[in-house]
Amino acid sequence: MMIWQLWDRRRAGDEEGFALVMVVVCMIIGSMFAFAALGYAMNTQRFSRTNQDWNGALAAAQAGVDDYIGYLNRNDNYARTPIDCLNIALKGPNTGPNTCGWNSSTPVGWKRIDSASAAAGEFHYDIDPSQLESNGVVEVTSTGRVGSRTRTLQVGVGRGGSTDFLYYTDHEDADPDNKQSYPGTMDPDCAAYWWAGRDANSTSSGCREITFIGGDVLDGPAHMNDTPLFTSVGGVKPKFAQGLETSDPDCKKAKAGDPSTYGNCDRTGNGGDYAGSWPTWAATKSLPDNSDQFKNYPGCQYSGATRIKFLASGQMTVWSKESLTTPACGGNNPMGVTVAVPNDQVIYVKGGTAGVHQCLSGEIGDGLPLGTYTGNSATTYTYDLNATLATQRCGQGNVYVEGVVKGRVTLAASNSITVTGDVVLASGLAGTDMLGLVAANSVEVFHPMVDTWDCQARDRRGNCTTWGWDDNPNEVAGWPRRYGDVDNNNVAYPTKGIQISASIQTLQHSFFVQTYNDGTYQGKLYVRGSIAQKWRGIVGQGNPPSTGYLKDYRYDKRLRFASPPYFPQWTDAKWAGNYTGEISPQYR
Repeated sequence: MMIWQLWDRRRAGDEEGFALVMVVVCMIIGSMFAFAALGYAMNTQRFSRTNQDWNGALAAAQAGVDDYIGYLNRNDNYARTPIDCLNIALKGPNTGPNTCGWNSSTPVGWKRIDSASAAAGEFHYDIDPSQLESNGVVEVTSTGRVGSRTRTLQVGVGRGGSTDFLYYTDHEDADPDNKQSYPGTMDPDCAAYWWAGRDANSTSSGCREITFIGGDVLDGPAHMNDTPLFTSVGGVKPKFAQGLETSDPDCKKAKAGDPSTYGNCDRTGNGGDYAGSWPTWAATKSLPDNSDQFKNYPGCQYSGATRIKFLASGQMTVWSKESLTTPACGGNNPMGVTVAVPNDQVIYVKGGTAGVHQCLSGEIGDGLPLGTYTGNSATTYTYDLNATLATQRCGQGNVYVEGVVKGRVTLAASNSITVTGDVVLASGLAGTDMLGLVAANSVEVFHPMVDTWDCQARDRRGNCTTWGWDDNPNEVAGWPRRYGDVDNNNVAYPTKGIQISASIQTLQHSFFVQTYNDGTYQGKLYVRGSIAQKWRGIVGQGNPPSTGYLKDYRYDKRLRFASPPYFPQWTDAKWAGNYTGEISPQYR
């Protein structure tokens, strides 16, 4: 055999071996790809499963919140009653006092979303009702579980109240019982809503219809069970920067983005200035008259005419001649006593025991300009005409308030509250201070008009036969008193007017300005908070105002999530979450 033949045969054998090696290598590489693909698929499946369980756990936690809200909507007192031993979602080591035998070693109870299978998710919740009476909130901590994944939501659940709105009214006409502003008589038809028949009887029955005028500004959510009345001034319309709600059925015709339809929501049909928002229809909302409940809430309680001046130090100076109260609130007959504001509680003023009478000079304290009356009507004296009215007499549950509030407190009166000066918050609208003003009767802005009572006719011997008013009242300079606040660099704002930083609610009557139609233009009524009234109160006269105030109302945005202590809630509202957030999982 020739050498070149041997070489050729050897080369062929080497190539066959090389091919075999290449085949093996390719098989290994292919296997590696296959295993990699399989591993990726398995990891993707595990990730998908994990991701699905993670999202499902959050949904299960929300299902737990909804489950508890369902119990509350079936029974408003569910959070106030003993723990429901039949509700397995409450069972666990953190239940608190109960009659179920549950304690710190009790296993967590899980309620399934689908009773037949845990795969759909399950939940457990713990309840904290400690803020229910003071803030109207039940805190629900709900943990959802799917597979090995758990997530926890913490939700504040409440029914809401008038603090949901900057402005709320039941009736947009005047209170028939407000004889201070409207001494005449009004027909019972005035109690009907405009859209429910009052329009046909308003003129003949003497109903006093009140209007929003150009220059008025309401910057916050507004709700009116009645139909509002608007009047333009020089082509300027009243401004509702966040729209409004009315229960007038015609407002259902309004269409978002179509200003030509907005007139269906007011009486004159010319609409307001909605600043890019729009009016909408909403069902009527009702306020409870639970003013008698404030006497049962913790805090300070006073009797008869009471004057309170809040101090930025977290204290208040109190004048209350008829009161007999605890040492922490001033003790026996506090007259000019300075005590701590009852934080997160209530100041309640009820009727006195000395009998209802015309207030004497100096009886209420701290220089309120009542006049010089000492109890003798057969002598010449000066007197604030507002204080002559039956609703303003001493011996009733009336309170007079002004100053700088530090703390969270609700001031409530079994009769009326009179704001004698600015009421502002020590930490401003970005802080934690908060004030509620709740009156069973009315909340009034102080506007003293002092007249002279003297002899109007004498007999031939010079003896007085007729005593009466001179009918020439004068405004008193320096009232209402002014205070600076941190939101305005400690300068009183507005420069002309009055500022009230509070949630105002009148359970039977109105928020209005005393003798609004006497004297001179007072500037702006600058409310920062919320206003709720049964009847529309009047604050000025003229177009533009020649007396009283122009309105500048702006919503305190903190009220979306909190309210002053023990503030009343809607009577016909449903429970719902008003704030929510995810926290670290509470259970595994």
